[in-house]
Amino acid sequence: MVLAAFSPRGDQFAIGAGDGRLKTWDVASGHVCAEFSGIAASSSQALDGHLALNYKTLAWGVSSKKKKKKASLIVLGTGGGDVLAWDPILGELTWRTNDCNTGGVTSVCFAKNQGSLFSAGIDGIVCELEVASGKILSTLQCSKSSITSISSSPDASLLLVAANELRLFDMRTRKRLRKFTGHASSVNVTVFTEDGRYVLSAAVGERNIAVWDTNEVGKEAKVTLAMEHPAVALDSWGFEKDCTERKILAVSETGEAYIWSGLSLEELGKAEPVRVRVGSKNSGKASKQSILLGRLVGAGSVVVARGTTVRPSFETVALPEEGVIVLPPSEQGNLLLSQSEPTIKRGGDDVTVLGADNAADASLPKPRIEAGDVKKRKRREANVASEAEPSQGMEEDKADGATPMEEDKDEQTMEERLMALGLVEDKRTEGNAFENAEVVPPKSDSLEVLFTQAMRSDDKSLIEQCLCVSDTKVITNTVRSLSPKDACTLLRLAISRLEESPRRGLQLLPWIRITLLEHASYIMSNIAIQPVLKSLYQVVESRLHIFRPLLALSGRLDLIVAKIKANETSKSVEQTEVATAVYEEDEEEDSDQEVEDAMADEEEDEDEEGEEERMDEDKPHLENGGSFSDDESDQSND
Repeated sequence: MVLAAFSPRGDQFAIGAGDGRLKTWDVASGHVCAEFSGIAASSSQALDGHLALNYKTLAWGVSSKKKKKKASLIVLGTGGGDVLAWDPILGELTWRTNDCNTGGVTSVCFAKNQGSLFSAGIDGIVCELEVASGKILSTLQCSKSSITSISSSPDASLLLVAANELRLFDMRTRKRLRKFTGHASSVNVTVFTEDGRYVLSAAVGERNIAVWDTNEVGKEAKVTLAMEHPAVALDSWGFEKDCTERKILAVSETGEAYIWSGLSLEELGKAEPVRVRVGSKNSGKASKQSILLGRLVGAGSVVVARGTTVRPSFETVALPEEGVIVLPPSEQGNLLLSQSEPTIKRGGDDVTVLGADNAADASLPKPRIEAGDVKKRKRREANVASEAEPSQGMEEDKADGATPMEEDKDEQTMEERLMALGLVEDKRTEGNAFENAEVVPPKSDSLEVLFTQAMRSDDKSLIEQCLCVSDTKVITNTVRSLSPKDACTLLRLAISRLEESPRRGLQLLPWIRITLLEHASYIMSNIAIQPVLKSLYQVVESRLHIFRPLLALSGRLDLIVAKIKANETSKSVEQTEVATAVYEEDEEEDSDQEVEDAMADEEEDEDEEGEEERMDEDKPHLENGGSFSDDESDQSND
């Protein structure tokens, strides 16, 4: 990201390439005035030198509200939330305010002739600072989301804040006056006109400039100016009371300036813009150089800074009524300049080394095929018919003086050689013809080329198609093939979409996770990606903040359910023990009863046996008695 700004008087130009270095140039002579670098980082960081700070925004204004002692001041906002002020004349750091905006400063602007400036950041807070000392005078919560751009009216009474929508605040009462909702995407640049009545705005991806009237409320802009590419810088001239003609300048992201002219806003909306770009007069092709910034200096001229960030050049261009102005590319700032074609002598011959300057004009030699050097590699069935009719290639070779190529009919074709090696299956038919081998289409397991083209062209629909892929193998191969710079761009795109729609987390988190794993070293060492990681941390922390009370509630419910199950288990155990005791008592009673019955049966048997014995004793007295024993007979004899 290139940060650039003209001084209030337009005599100097400041530019920073995003590496922590800032240079100021004299517009008239094109020489370097001062270079600002070597600033130590804040206490929360450990880096030092020109890479310690990541500049995000730049503004050049007046440091004093006294007309006699006006001194310019360059103010920069960093990704760490600090605001720094440089003195372009002394080349020294005037003051520094740490942790002005949490998460990073996204925009700064001066309140003209008021001795104050404003800074806004990711936290949605606008801070008013004193220009002389950098002291924070007041803060105002203007948005719940990140602020992308702010601009102040010349009298500092109005402040335009761009976030999800444009909001206009009255800085005297600290209240919002109205809002403008005409842009579909986030606004990246805003500016007030000289009279403070109108506001110019441009959004990301929108190819138009919107002109809003601060006294009216509505969703549609007062005037809309069309462009071929989105704008990155705006300027206006002639909106004061004593001026009759009004002009609006816009610089597109491709480095082309558009200037609209008209006596009123209605004429500005209908007028065709005058376009200024850098190109080659001879070929008419576009140049790699572009217009960095433009500034309207009068009714018929504009000052443009063009070229490269290494050494820009400045030119005052007279504006015609219509048409396109093509500026020749500047040779300043080029790293490689070839004055002549280098030649190398080898074996007595001069060999011309082709480079970027002469490769396009090189004449390619015509191919020649010498007899005996190259043989026919493939034989076809159509050769029989082609023998009678010479081929077009043979006629061209003869016309060029080359020896025609002789056909060797005994030479094996490539298919036959592959069959002999066993690499291709033999599929010969009876007609002495060969069937074409099955060709398996290659399966794409990486979207690296498609993703790179989508990010280069900023094709949102194609990017969405790539992000819809959920195959882990394809995602891994794609991220692994991307360059570290493209991987950071992918990470920004995925995290921004996750912030806009948290419900897409299941789709976007695999891309974010694999990108962090595959390019962890580059991401951790790149300071520019730290705000993106911080926003990702905030998204994750907000989700975890909701999960923690839910987990605590889940744990308590688990304890209650476990207690209920324990109580039910203890009750069932007690019932089982009571039933077992009753069963054992019944068994004992039954056994006692059986013992009593058995004893009764034994007594009955004994009684029966006693009766039988008594009956046996009474047998001799019976009439029908039986035989007696010897003892009994002896007793009877006695």
